[in-house]
Amino acid sequence: MKHKITLTAEICYGVKPPSPPLSPSPNADQKRPRGHYVYAHMDYSGQIFYIGKGVGRRAWSKDRHDLWHWYVSRHLEGKYRVCILQDDLSPEEAEDLEQLWIAQCSDHLVNWINWGRDYDVKALDRYHALRDANRSLIQSARSLEKTDPARAVALYVRAVEAISEYAPISYESGLVGQLLREQAQELGFSGELEALDRLTLCLVRLGRASEAATHMDRYFKLYRADLQLRAADRIRKRVKKALERHGNVRRTRRST
Repeated sequence: MKHKITLTAEICYGVKPPSPPLSPSPNADQKRPRGHYVYAHMDYSGQIFYIGKGVGRRAWSKDRHDLWHWYVSRHLEGKYRVCILQDDLSPEEAEDLEQLWIAQCSDHLVNWINWGRDYDVKALDRYHALRDANRSLIQSARSLEKTDPARAVALYVRAVEAISEYAPISYESGLVGQLLREQAQELGFSGELEALDRLTLCLVRLGRASEAATHMDRYFKLYRADLQLRAADRIRKRVKKALERHGNVRRTRRST
């Protein structure tokens, strides 16, 4: 027998949790959940930190967002338990029930998709206004790369400098905000890697490899988190190759 779950518009958008509060179904199969189901990950005190839905063995999978892995490894020492909240659901019922549980537990969840997460609205608006303006500057620079590469370089330098105005802005609260601050403290902030990518490309094309290296080193010192991105390797290889080529040219000139 399927379970009818009604979701109001307010709850769907996380404005307020369900009433009365939800509790796990006593009939849910904890080892082999039937059909579609909703599950929780809990610490050993019983505190829920993640809500999800799935079929089969999804509840036990560790294919998760990096915040989930950060919390489990840094705060729980890798130890948690799985609780099937309700099983034997249709896909639509599971989706609705998942949202109800997320709304109820939103303040202490690591779920990245969580309509109930609380934000500092002014800080969020300022972040996006500054970042959007900087991305617009980057696009203006790209339009000049072929016709006025020196001007494009100047704009890219401005764009890289402008990142410091918004990268450190913290607008998340709750558990997600706490984990993001922990990551930033240990791994560094993320910047705007496209600006560095295009800046070094233009400088290399202009034969200014040493300047490209200087900007690259300064950028990665400020925005260490971007070193984990694939584009960072491409940039470093580009600059290294340009420096080597420049060195070979200088040696050749001296030998002749």
